[in-house]
Amino acid sequence: MKQSFTPLRLVLALVCTGNLSVAYLFFFSPDVVSSLFRLPPPTEVQQYLTMTIGALIGVFGVGGLLPLFKPLKYGAIIWMLLLMHFSIFLIDVVVLSRGLMDWKIVVPEMLYFLLVSTALVRWYPLGSIEGTKKEELPLKQS
Repeated sequence: MKQSFTPLRLVLALVCTGNLSVAYLFFFSPDVVSSLFRLPPPTEVQQYLTMTIGALIGVFGVGGLLPLFKPLKYGAIIWMLLLMHFSIFLIDVVVLSRGLMDWKIVVPEMLYFLLVSTALVRWYPLGSIEGTKKEELPLKQS
C-alpha cells in the first residue's frame, strides 16, 4: 500500500507561501508590520530585528520547498517546520495569557499555527505503512 503525499504537499505549499509572504513583509517593510500589530513606529534597532526575523522566516519558507517535492527524503525539514509552528503557537499562548496584545490579533494567528502543526503531524511521511513489510529480495549467487 502506497502512502499518498497530496495532503502533506498541500500543507507544505501553504506553509511555504505563508512563510515567504511574511518574510517579504518583515524584511522589506518593517513599518507595515508595526501597523498590522498596532504598535508605534519601530526604532532603528527594532527595524533591524524585524528584518532579521524576516530573513529567518524566509529560510524556513525556502527550506519548506524541499520536502514539497521529496517528502520521504526531507522528513527532518518537516520536523523543523512542525517545531517552528508549534513554538510560535506556544509564544502566542504566553502573549495572550500576559495580555501583551489584543486577542483579536493573536487568536487567528494561534489557530493558523495550531492547525498547521496538527496537519504536519497528521500527514508526516512514513517510510512504510504499519502492517506491511517490504519484500526481501533474494541475493544473487554467482
